[in-house]
Amino acid sequence: MRKPSMRALIEILKCQNKHAPKMSWEGLEDHVKQVYEFLLSIEGENVVVGRNVQLRGKTGNSYKLDVFYEFEKAGFRHRVAFECKNTKRPVERAEVAVFKCAVDEFPGMTAVMISSGGYQSGARKFADDHSILLLELEDLPTISQLLGMRLEIATMPDEKVVGAPFWSIYEVETNAPYGMLQDGRLLSVLFFSKAQALQYLRDNRLEKEWVVRGMSQTHLRTFILTVDALDGRFLIVFGRTEDDGGWGGTLIEREKLISEFYVDPIPIPAERNVMPHLRGIKPS
Repeated sequence: MRKPSMRALIEILKCQNKHAPKMSWEGLEDHVKQVYEFLLSIEGENVVVGRNVQLRGKTGNSYKLDVFYEFEKAGFRHRVAFECKNTKRPVERAEVAVFKCAVDEFPGMTAVMISSGGYQSGARKFADDHSILLLELEDLPTISQLLGMRLEIATMPDEKVVGAPFWSIYEVETNAPYGMLQDGRLLSVLFFSKAQALQYLRDNRLEKEWVVRGMSQTHLRTFILTVDALDGRFLIVFGRTEDDGGWGGTLIEREKLISEFYVDPIPIPAERNVMPHLRGIKPS
C-alpha cells in the first residue's frame, strides 16, 4: 500500500479528469478565466486576466473579448484573446472566421477558441491555416487537477527553485520537510546556503532518502503552516562549530521569522493552527 503523503494526494487529484456536466455560458467564460489566471499565477507571472473585455482595435472599432489576458516578459508584451463557444453542436468555419476578423484588429495577439461541443472539419482547417488554437472543454484542467497543481507548487519545491532566502531538506518519498525532535517537539531546520544544506545532508548520511530544495516565498508560507500544524519550532542552521565540528544554529521565533523574512503579499495567520491531537483536543 502506498505510504500516506501529500505527494500521494497530489497524484490522485491531478489524475481526476471529470468536468462539471453542465455549465452556463457565463459559467464557461468564468471557468476559462479562472483556469488561465490560475495556470499563469503558478508561473509567477504578473498577469491581467479579464472576462468580457472591451478593446478598441486598430480601425477604431470596439470589440468584446470573452476572456483576455496580457503580461510582459523579457521586454515583450504578450496578449491572448479567448472566444468561448458553449453549444452542443460543433463550431462551424464561419464562426472561427468571425473570431479571426476581430483578432486581426490587434496585431500580434494570439487567438484561442474553446468549445464545449467540438468543431467541424472546416473550422479546424481554417483555424490551422490562420494560426488559431482550437481547444475543447476537456483540454482544460479540472478543479481537482488545479488543486493538485497548486498543492504541488506550494508544498513541493523542485530542483529549479532558488532559496528566497532559505533552503531546507525534504524527504524524497513524501516531500515532507526534515526535522528533529527536541524536548518532545518538532524542530524544523532552515539554511541560508544551499552548500551548507548539502553538507548537512552528507554529514548526517541522509542522501538516500532526502534532498535539498530551495524555498520560494510560497514554499516558505507552506513550510511555516506545516510546522504550525505539527506544533513545531524553527531552527536556522549556520554551519559547523569550530570546537567539535558539529552543527550549530539558533532558534527563531515564528513572529520574527515572518516579520523579517516573509515578504509575499498573501498574509500568514497571526495565530498558529495546531492539529487538535497535538493540542490535547480529542476528536468529536
